[in-house]
Amino acid sequence: MSTDGIRRALGPLLRTVANTAVEKAVAPPLQPAAKAVTNFAVSSFERGRSPLVALSPPPPPPAPQVDGKLEAGDWLSVTDKDGANQRQRPTTKSGINTTFTEGTLLKIIPPPDNGAVSQEGFVYVESRSGKQGWVHESLVGEVSEEFVNQVKADELAKKRAENHQTDAADAYQGIYVNQFDAEKQVGDPSARNANCGPASTLMALRNEGLTLPPIPDVTSSGTAGDEVQAARYWGSTNTGNDGVTTNDAGETVYALGEENSLYTGFKNVRNAVTAAGGTCEDVAANSASIKTAIESGMSVVISGNFVEPSAQDPEGAPVLKGDTWEQGGGAEEHLVAVVGMTPEGNFIVCDPASACRTPIEVTAEELDAFMRGNAGAIGIAGPATE
Repeated sequence: MSTDGIRRALGPLLRTVANTAVEKAVAPPLQPAAKAVTNFAVSSFERGRSPLVALSPPPPPPAPQVDGKLEAGDWLSVTDKDGANQRQRPTTKSGINTTFTEGTLLKIIPPPDNGAVSQEGFVYVESRSGKQGWVHESLVGEVSEEFVNQVKADELAKKRAENHQTDAADAYQGIYVNQFDAEKQVGDPSARNANCGPASTLMALRNEGLTLPPIPDVTSSGTAGDEVQAARYWGSTNTGNDGVTTNDAGETVYALGEENSLYTGFKNVRNAVTAAGGTCEDVAANSASIKTAIESGMSVVISGNFVEPSAQDPEGAPVLKGDTWEQGGGAEEHLVAVVGMTPEGNFIVCDPASACRTPIEVTAEELDAFMRGNAGAIGIAGPATE
């Protein structure tokens, strides 16, 4: 049996064992969140991806410190396995606003008329998404502030794992640039013409301690958007893709139309690096060669994509790959900067279109999967030493 087959065969067993452990070790209100974490981890294992979270369930939270009185500001958790209806008025004859699933956290707040928070066996609550109304007290139980904070922390950890966000990647936040935010900073509110190439080049330059010269005759406001425009300008091969134009007053200004969305290739990257006083080196487009380049002190700009032909319909529309990180924006062919590695051998990637707007940590397999079908790489380093 192949490695993939073994993983898929073990998945159901691991899921059963993990969920059984959750039911024994975790308080009922926290079980849905804990099971979501374990199921995500097992699903990642089945797909051959690093979940970046532990397969074991989280430790049980401390016993809730509650006083049994229902007061504004207290937290409740839905305890009924069938959920709890939120109603417009404190009666079962009232219309239903929504239904909360077991484990949903609700905060007691004063009702609109500032009357009692508990009426006719119902309590007035607000969900974390802002939905307000009455739920029956028999369907909820009081939980402590500490319990709520633990649930929120677990949810954040799960979300960070899904986004490939880690402490190791967070260390590179200072060099990160989001291409859409950068485009808005220089006057394009739609950010439709944001370009991954200049943004990725800039992040690699920042990581190497290199700075681009300002664009001649253009006043910079000092934003990341200005730096991205400089990367576009110095990387350009002609005035048709340099990101600047002349206005009616004869002033040099940013060209924020289609010119900013023109394709950026590795020749453009080389030009910008040279302008910043750095050096470039060809790197084979595979994780092993990129690892060697990173370990030698370089940053690496790579090309890849998030889609590929469908196995079921090769002539049809391409489909998203399932073995790399999530696509940000609408680009299919894409440039990103690889800026570091972890002791475990994972790569720190600065994807300028990432929805989470942070560097991410990916495995070697995920990096190779990204490059599959559009592979390219160029190493960037500081000035050559004599």
